[in-house]
Amino acid sequence: MVRTLYNLSDLRETRFGQPSPRHGLSLLWWFAHNCVQIDSNSRMTALYNPEYGAFGFDLFYNRERLLPYSNRPYYEVGNLNNPGSLPHYVTKKYTGYSDDSNKDRIIVSFNSRWNRFEKIYVTQHSDEVHFDQNHTYRISPKLLEDIQELNLKKFLRKTINNSYQISYQMHCTPCPSPAPSVKTESNQRQGSKSVKGVCAESCEVLFCIIIIIIIIIFLFMLFISFSKMKI
Repeated sequence: MVRTLYNLSDLRETRFGQPSPRHGLSLLWWFAHNCVQIDSNSRMTALYNPEYGAFGFDLFYNRERLLPYSNRPYYEVGNLNNPGSLPHYVTKKYTGYSDDSNKDRIIVSFNSRWNRFEKIYVTQHSDEVHFDQNHTYRISPKLLEDIQELNLKKFLRKTINNSYQISYQMHCTPCPSPAPSVKTESNQRQGSKSVKGVCAESCEVLFCIIIIIIIIIFLFMLFISFSKMKI
């Protein structure tokens, strides 16, 4: 049985669309703001007909019974291999490789007669072909209304699970740059050179003093010798 999500806390608890580079949360915010209008009776009117393939909507056949049987067709959106005209904030982290950046989807049950979404689901791939039954959820009209009241930044802040943020910070904190140690070694070498320079200058001064003393002694002795010879 597919669980229904009624509020932002329910959505945050599922960890749908997390962590980056997954695009599910941005995709869901885009859908709530651009594809559906909810009236006072919780009827979800489609602003775009998914049958026409706008934004990359494509028929979903539900062959593996991921979702309950319905006499209405299912359509999926969010495949970034076929992004249609999805906005940049949804597609910007797509790598083009078989990784988590193209993992998330929205699936809708569509009533073409009344131009309404009967049911809306979020899900994720378990591999390149299959979807994950254990991570498939129905989105309630109330949750969509809550999302419509928020801008994208606030919505992400309220739905990103803190455990992912902590894990991301622990694993992604930059390692100390080797530059300071290199700089320190350079400073040490410069300091060593300075000390050596001071020593060399001191030795030169001392050598000059010794030479001067020797010259003075030599002159003094020469003077005494000269004086004796004169006497």
